[in-house]
Parts: sequence; C-alpha cells; structure tokens
Amino acid sequence: MAFSSLPSHLDADISSARLIVCERDGSWSVALRCELAEAGVRVWECRSLAEAWEALAKTPAAFVIAEATRENLDGLLRQMAWFSRDFPQARIAVVAPRNMARFQWLVREAGAVHFLVSPRQLSSLAALATRHLASVPQPPQTMVQRIWASLPWGPAET
Repeated sequence: MAFSSLPSHLDADISSARLIVCERDGSWSVALRCELAEAGVRVWECRSLAEAWEALAKTPAAFVIAEATRENLDGLLRQMAWFSRDFPQARIAVVAPRNMARFQWLVREAGAVHFLVSPRQLSSLAALATRHLASVPQPPQTMVQRIWASLPWGPAET
C-alpha cells in the first residue's frame, strides 16, 4: 500500500508525532478520546495492523495502541519483534479483552510499554501516551512556517 493510498484521516504531516489506535470496533478510541479531551491529543484510528504500520512509517515517533485479539495475536507479536529496530523513537502499548490478560507478559516481552484489559484503567495509558508525544521534538521550521503557525487562523489555502 502506497502512502498516497492511506485513508485521508491518516494522511498528515510526516514530521508530527501521532497517537495511532489500531482496533476492530473503535471502543478503545472512544474511551481514549474522553480521557484525552483536556490534553488536546488527537487520536488517529485504523482497523488493521498493516494500516497502523503504514501510518507509523509516516510518523516514526508515534505512540501506537494496538488491540490484541485471539485472531491477530501471532501477527501482532511478529510485528512487535521488529518494532524497536524499525521505529526506535516510537512506542507501542497493547489493549486486549479481559480473557487475554494471561498474555500480558508475553506482550510486554515483545516490547509493549503498557498492557491494558480494562477501559476503566485507561488514565495510566493516556498519561503515558501524552508524555511520549510531548517528549518528541518539534521538527525544524522555516521562518515562514513559524509565522503561519503563530497566526490564529493558520496558513492560507492554496
């Protein structure tokens, strides 16, 4: 899949860090948006691991939250095995249904910085993601880009 074929909601500036949530139904994203409302962190959703890794390739310092299911656990672990080598500035956390709690240490060993099976405990994951995104340095900008960024109405449409 070429970058140009990414869904429009994932197509953004390559230099900005993102919070990417990869899950089947969007329930974790909804809860995460509520948790992050005050922080102003945007949540980028995708529905497959391939789509998540494609978005990650565009923003290599992203924070990825991937849903582990019985169907995708093997594939997720395989991709996580290369995660820190391919994306050293990125971090990955894993969310899963409660019946998969026994896989926590396997997922952490594969490189997850956090593992969660309850949306009620989402505040710790939100704080971790927010800290990571805040620690990513802003890319250098030209003087014109800095001026446009400082204006309340943003850049002019071309």
